[in-house]
Amino acid sequence: MTRLMREHPPIDVEIDRAGARVAFRWNGRREQVEVCNRWRVEEGWWSQPIVRDYFKVAGDHWLALVYRDGIDGTWHLERLYD
Repeated sequence: MTRLMREHPPIDVEIDRAGARVAFRWNGRREQVEVCNRWRVEEGWWSQPIVRDYFKVAGDHWLALVYRDGIDGTWHLERLYD
């Protein structure tokens, strides 16, 4: 089952010295993760552009879809998988 987050809450992402995403924090919890897949979405350039770098991440407790907003640099949680 999938839990789609309506508001895409902001998250904190820890990045190691090599630039790899190693953990994220959300809702008072820290989850060490490994990136399984990544891709970029760019659309809406004719109106209000969307630029997002998506990462499917796996940890001990969560499998999640997170993204970095390429416009403002913030990180968000989009989906949690059960």
